[in-house]
Amino acid sequence: MSQKRIILSDSSINRYGYRVLTSGLLLEAFLANPVMLYMHFRDEGTPEWCDYKAIGYWDDIKIEGDQLSAIPVFDKVDDLSKTIAAKYEAGTLRAASIGIRILATSAEKEYLLPGQTRETVTKAEIMEASIVDIPANANAVRLYDRSTSVKLAAGMDSQVVPELKPFNPETMNFKPSWSAFLSFLGVAQDKAESTELSAENLDAIHTELERLKAENNTLKQANQDAETKLETATSEVTGLKTDNDTKDTEISTLKTENGQLKLQVQNLKNAPTPGANPPAPKTEPASESEKEELAAFCEKNEGNYQGMTERLKAEGLL
Repeated sequence: MSQKRIILSDSSINRYGYRVLTSGLLLEAFLANPVMLYMHFRDEGTPEWCDYKAIGYWDDIKIEGDQLSAIPVFDKVDDLSKTIAAKYEAGTLRAASIGIRILATSAEKEYLLPGQTRETVTKAEIMEASIVDIPANANAVRLYDRSTSVKLAAGMDSQVVPELKPFNPETMNFKPSWSAFLSFLGVAQDKAESTELSAENLDAIHTELERLKAENNTLKQANQDAETKLETATSEVTGLKTDNDTKDTEISTLKTENGQLKLQVQNLKNAPTPGANPPAPKTEPASESEKEELAAFCEKNEGNYQGMTERLKAEGLL
């Protein structure tokens, strides 16, 4: 038994323009009867080895990631099996290919790769796997349709794996879900799938997109300008609040000084008559005439607290 694991298939594009999804392979029948052929020959035998069919079986069949692989076991009961086994062990033959019965294909974009010319086989049953002389996905994957096998090559007309329809943007139809486009172009939603998307439609959509982009840029700039003005106004309001707090402090100080002035003016008015000897105030005018003059000044300037404060300070009474 060989211990050389070999890749039987993956999801890459083969040379005939299609690919077989590993995730869509059904292995049940193959696991029950993992027959190994040479070059997919079975019903008709091989040109060189006549009626010989199977050359062995596959062991440890498993899927890892996107690859289906197995270990070939050659039965060596005939010359063909012995010869292929020797060439495989020597490294002359080192590739394999699966024979499948297609159950479903798809042309949806999610299943297609760049360079693909036929639909993707999304579901298939593995019938056999063969030792081949060309790497698996570059070799013709044998396609079984009921009891008939078909080899699909580039340029051959076969519907087993349908060819992809060429994309023509000028004949593309609308989709009902394109509500914004339909409304802009005046296409009824129930007519979408039967209405072709023309080059003129694309030009109109492109022009509208450019207009919307320019309008969006203008709105962004206007919003940025508004934010700048808001920041400036906020800064000014903060400054005004600070000035207001300063003014409040000054007013409070003036009110305190005003109270002191009123008290001193009242004391001056209540001063003892000449000739009396009351206790001398802590600070008072030097003579009676100065007292009378200061009292007259305060009565004349009643309400002018700043002026009275300056006068009292000048007299040394504050």
